[in-house]
Amino acid sequence: MHDFFGIPAVFARIGLFLLAGLLFCAPSSPAAAGPRIAIDIGTGACIFSAPKDIGLAGAKAEAARGNCPGSLSTGAMRDSWLVKSGLDLTQHPAEPLSIHLKQTLFEDITLYVRYADGSVWTTRHDAASAGRHTELGGMFRLRIPWRAGAIETIALHAGNVVDPRGAFVRPTIENTHAETIETERQSLIYGLFGGVILTTLFFNFVLLVWLRYAFLFFYCGMTAATLLYGIAASGILMRSLPAGLPPMLGNVAAEAVLPVMLWFAAVFTITLLERGTVHVRLAIASVALATLQVGAGVIALITLFRAPELLHIPLAAVNILGAITMALIFPIAIIAWRRGSRIILIYTVAWAVPLAGAFARILVALGFIETSAFIEDSYFYAMCLECVLSMIGIAYRISNIRAERDEARAREIELTYLAETDALTGLLNRRAFVEYGVRMSGKGTLKSRLLLIDIDHFKTVNDGFGHEFGDRVLREAGRLLESIAPADAVVGRLGGEEFALIVPYSERDDTAGTILRAFRSTPMTEGIRITVSIGSVTAIIADDRSWRHAYRRADEMLYEAKRTGRDRHVAVAEPGSSVASAA
Repeated sequence: MHDFFGIPAVFARIGLFLLAGLLFCAPSSPAAAGPRIAIDIGTGACIFSAPKDIGLAGAKAEAARGNCPGSLSTGAMRDSWLVKSGLDLTQHPAEPLSIHLKQTLFEDITLYVRYADGSVWTTRHDAASAGRHTELGGMFRLRIPWRAGAIETIALHAGNVVDPRGAFVRPTIENTHAETIETERQSLIYGLFGGVILTTLFFNFVLLVWLRYAFLFFYCGMTAATLLYGIAASGILMRSLPAGLPPMLGNVAAEAVLPVMLWFAAVFTITLLERGTVHVRLAIASVALATLQVGAGVIALITLFRAPELLHIPLAAVNILGAITMALIFPIAIIAWRRGSRIILIYTVAWAVPLAGAFARILVALGFIETSAFIEDSYFYAMCLECVLSMIGIAYRISNIRAERDEARAREIELTYLAETDALTGLLNRRAFVEYGVRMSGKGTLKSRLLLIDIDHFKTVNDGFGHEFGDRVLREAGRLLESIAPADAVVGRLGGEEFALIVPYSERDDTAGTILRAFRSTPMTEGIRITVSIGSVTAIIADDRSWRHAYRRADEMLYEAKRTGRDRHVAVAEPGSSVASAA
């Protein structure tokens, strides 16, 4: 089992993750010939809000006047313009150019291309047709047809923008060579991401079915939500949405799935940490905030269908609640560490990069910083790293749980032994002896023979040699009884110098005779010899009441053995009579 949960097995799984990631990578097309052209047209561009009807000329005039109050991170502007002049780009027939930007939440987008000779080429796409031009990674591409002459100005207009990130995320102008490299990069990102996430989900689901630990259930839920987010963010939904559904559904779905993933992550954290190391109030607060964030995500989906112009409000709520929820993870981790958590270090290392990336994406969504390819893609790299490190953490936690369980079982066995054992002789005490004797009778249908054994003249031993010497005699008598008792017998000390045996009934049983002969022939400590008297009864000992009745009858027989000379066995033969034996 150690090989399965130990570190060598973890590294074997890491190799499996990487192999699975490579298998999921889409095959790359051969790189195009020629120089790579990839120009960031967002840097230095003029971004402002104005209606579409001002046209390219009006937009260029606004840019020329320097009326550019917006930035790439300006969100929720109803109509957004981006104007980039002074490009002087010449197309090659074999390397046509295209505008490449992240698909965001807008109603329509129009591209204006002005050439050095003053001619203008334009194309417009609504959100639905833009979705059909979405590529892997949720990137939207507008291709520019080849024509002679240099491109002097690129302008973009986005209408009805409701995306808190703004309308223009990572806008670049690329040729075919750069497009091929970007496609290969996205294929690698999503291939590795899909392979690692699917392998992690499958492996942890198998562990969940097998071990049934709560934290594995929540980790599977988080991993499944992460996979759904990757599907939504990849652009697959935007390319395949049926007619009649809002074209922005893919983007909004991605934003709505993130709170679900964070909710599972919060509960996973709480259930993964050792008992007693979690700050209860902070844990409740984090789950409550994550639940509110899930609700905000659901409201965002509803708003998309009912009032899309207000979509930026629930999306902002999703990001604010997410930031607060993730901020609570830090005090939870610190308190867990101070309370002696052993798993928190691995957990912190596994989640540091994903949390940092998530915070950066929230800051982008709230308009505090501008996005970049690194920020947009870091989530996928971070989650791949998190999966590998979390598997190490989960393996370590399972190993701890197994150790804790074994330790608890050992403590339970020890406590049971102490509760059932006579401290002086190591035999069963009175309570345990009765319990095991009742079990021997099955369901109350099997006869047993109860023997009460009392050391003869034990008071004389105690008075003559002292109580410590008497205790040594009792211990040796107990060991002797245990050694000669039948294998299926129950042996106990009822108190003082009184011992007892319960054996399954047999007409040929001579346990009493064996005991009498053993004590006569076996010297005790300091060579002292002792004898015993035995009283026995045959009965069905099915419950406490039948035990008391059998004990009373056996005690009467023991008294009769003492009265008639000791060192003998008296058994109940039939009601009203007894049979004595001095064997």
